Amino acid sequence: MKTRFAALLLATLATAAPVAGTAAPEAPAAPHMPTDTLRLTLDDAVARAVQYGDEARVARAGVNVAEGQVREAFAAALPQITGSVTYNRKFDSIFRNLGGSGDTTGIGSLFASTPFGAVHGWTADVTATQLLWSGGRVGAGLSAAKAVRRASLADRDETIADVRLNARTAYLEAAYAAEVQRIAEEGLEQSRAHLKQVQLFRAQGSRSEYDLLQAQVDAANQEPAVVAARNAAALALLDLRRALNLPLTQPLALVTPLAFEGGKVPVLAKPAPDGHDREAIVSADAMVRARREALRAEKAGRWPQLSASATLSHQAYPQEWWPERRQFTRAVDGSLKLEWPLFQGFRTFGTVQRATAELRRAEAQREQVREGVALQVEQAKQEVWRTQATLAARRGTAALARRAHHLAGVRWQNGLSTQLEVSDARLQLQTAEVNEAAAFKDYRLALLRLERVTGHELALELTNLDDLSTNLPTDGDR
Repeated sequence: MKTRFAALLLATLATAAPVAGTAAPEAPAAPHMPTDTLRLTLDDAVARAVQYGDEARVARAGVNVAEGQVREAFAAALPQITGSVTYNRKFDSIFRNLGGSGDTTGIGSLFASTPFGAVHGWTADVTATQLLWSGGRVGAGLSAAKAVRRASLADRDETIADVRLNARTAYLEAAYAAEVQRIAEEGLEQSRAHLKQVQLFRAQGSRSEYDLLQAQVDAANQEPAVVAARNAAALALLDLRRALNLPLTQPLALVTPLAFEGGKVPVLAKPAPDGHDREAIVSADAMVRARREALRAEKAGRWPQLSASATLSHQAYPQEWWPERRQFTRAVDGSLKLEWPLFQGFRTFGTVQRATAELRRAEAQREQVREGVALQVEQAKQEVWRTQATLAARRGTAALARRAHHLAGVRWQNGLSTQLEVSDARLQLQTAEVNEAAAFKDYRLALLRLERVTGHELALELTNLDDLSTNLPTDGDR
């Protein structure tokens, strides 16, 4: 009997105790990247940033926290069942002399198995408590927790949208820096090739030493620009690796070009949304609801609480320390409890005042968010029109500058121009190519930012680059 009781007690304690080593599943960590070059498209970069980015993982963890808060609030409306096992050892008692050698009344044996005189006492209790009425506190708390969960979901979506935008921005900035590096290196090769021509003509006696010195200086001046472009490209790749949670030494190859394919450019097919249902506004609305429900919960603190409870108890008072099953006696109790906070030092008044102020602050913050979103949308629209007009102004400029540079070289070879004219044509070519790359990058980023601040995918249509206008639209055309 003792062995069976001990086994039952140990099994109960083992079941109630938490299992060691059990943990909630963690978000997937970024896998170990190989040392081979990783080819990335723009969509690949966005998908990787959302899956492995630290910001996205933090946002998803915030939703899990809100889910836990909802469960905690809902638990207050459910029955609370607890169990306990208590062992009591009495070392001294006023009944210790009863039942001695001179006692012939039998009173000592009577008290030996009671809580008064028993040396060993065992009690096993199971208590169930149910809240019947709380003046609306539990319901308000549950509604507030659900509103916080909705705000957390909106915040997660906002964060993931920011992660997507940051990944795209880092990718396009890295692609732009790589294009600038290519242009600078191409300019260096052109200047060195021209220097070789000058050296050849100088050896033949058809060019002066001054022309040779000018060509040498021109080629040397290209080298610092190449160094700066290479450094900028390396830093841009570091930013991209950080945004994608990649090892800093991972070689990358960017596949998506800056320019649009086929000479087509996406433009707005219809006006962009106004962003009134953006997740930031949804989150602010949810926080206002949460604060309103929290105020209702604090006001419910003025009302009484009614709860019911029942207790099932088994008690045993064995002669030896370990009880047998037949020695346990059962008792069942039930009760109703009405608790009314009559005076708590104005604590309820203070909590209601605080909750009211937090509600007013949440409403003001919601208005700030709405005004901020409206301003961001208008600024993003203006930026799209500006970058589109700039892209239209840059169209064909690089091709013209390339033709002018070629003609300048031909004129110089035939003795019709000076070295300065060739250098100026090369500088104009590099400037035109860099400006064209910057125009494509800025226009892509402007479209992405407009999509981000509106919270919706834009309705775009493809048009020829030559059909773009350099004029900004009027307010009526927008």
